[in-house]
Amino acid sequence: MLWRPLCPARAWSAAGLLTCSMLAASAPAEPSEPAPPADAVTETVQVLKAGAAGDLKLDVRGQGRDRVRVAIRNTSVKRLNVVLPPGLVAASAIGQARPGGGFQSMGLGSISNPPGAFGEFQDRSRGAGFQSVAPDDVGVNTVIVPAGQTVEMSVPAVCLNFGLPTPTSRDRFELVDVDDYTRDPRARKALRTLATTGTSHGVAQAAAWRVFNHVPFELMLARASKVVNVHEMALASRLVQALDTSPEGDRIDPASLTESRVFVRIQGDCPLADEAKRLAGELGGLHLLGLPVRVVGDDEIPNALAPALYLKVTLTGSQKGETRGRLLVLVSLASPAEDWSPLGKTTFIEGSSVSVLDGPGLARALDRALASAFVGVTTDRRGPRSTTLRVENRLPFSLARVMIKPSGSSGSVAVPFTGVGIGPARAGQVSIEAPGGTVDRVTLTGL
Repeated sequence: MLWRPLCPARAWSAAGLLTCSMLAASAPAEPSEPAPPADAVTETVQVLKAGAAGDLKLDVRGQGRDRVRVAIRNTSVKRLNVVLPPGLVAASAIGQARPGGGFQSMGLGSISNPPGAFGEFQDRSRGAGFQSVAPDDVGVNTVIVPAGQTVEMSVPAVCLNFGLPTPTSRDRFELVDVDDYTRDPRARKALRTLATTGTSHGVAQAAAWRVFNHVPFELMLARASKVVNVHEMALASRLVQALDTSPEGDRIDPASLTESRVFVRIQGDCPLADEAKRLAGELGGLHLLGLPVRVVGDDEIPNALAPALYLKVTLTGSQKGETRGRLLVLVSLASPAEDWSPLGKTTFIEGSSVSVLDGPGLARALDRALASAFVGVTTDRRGPRSTTLRVENRLPFSLARVMIKPSGSSGSVAVPFTGVGIGPARAGQVSIEAPGGTVDRVTLTGL
């Protein structure tokens, strides 16, 4: 996988190339097997426990700086549903050190991740303006392994030993729980959080290096700018801060990573000032781009302690059947030298007159305006049956979900691409069975 470093001054006008083909997802292909008898039972097992019991044989090998190759052989007589819990580490085995030093140990993400993504992605796709899904609405890493057969998979991973050589297919790992890999409770909590809170690989890698190896972010930017960019490091910094402020537990509360990420101020050109005030009251507590909204007053300047968006919404006119407005978007990386900086501006139209427009309706209009203005889609290549689209992310958070509306038919329904994990100032690819497409809506992760 290749990354292209970004100059901070051009970070929002360019994107590092990050291949993220939805057709090439890393979920394993289950081997074919005869139809099981009617009374056959599939037993669910945890990968490490089943391995220790002798029901599974594992072969875990290096596959570069961002993936690990895992082969699971079912040595039992049963069909097994193998669970890979969050917090697994591919640890470099004793006795395999290379001349001059060992090789990287790797923290594992989700087997369902496409290239460029890391961890399970919560479903925040129930529509703009609605409450987000509960934190426990997270998928489980499982794979079916028929009796006597082997399943191989390529699992996203982050390096846990900054500066050591990158593992290759010659390097064999031992699969262990993070609790057995390190005594550091912060490192344990960080890896489990990353594995259960979807983000981009760059964010996960920056956080892992900072927590496991205490590497300064400035050193990462100087020595590993092809792997992580400045915006991903800012998001990783937020996760590291949350490690020390979150309640006790084996992972960070996902809600703490999404709070105070989107600030909105609403005003209206006369005579729309009263309607703007009403809509501001209705917008509070809803969600934009999958993140909770905090409404600020006209004289208030938001204080962002982490990467955040500040939306200045101005209602400019209304007539029967529609409401028009302007949208100025500011961004902050929450670094010592960073203040609110312009990200861009756009306009929006909502198909309801302002007198009947409500908070959820305004949220939907802002969602679509932000998605179309700050997430770009261009045609990369066309095939006989599908088109590969390049998706560029200019927002300061990783994309969890992208809704693409196919071109070529006015009645086309938007197609969802979930768990894409395209980081800020990065680009990825999705494939669609249409001549092309446009962005309809997106959902962000907060990381």
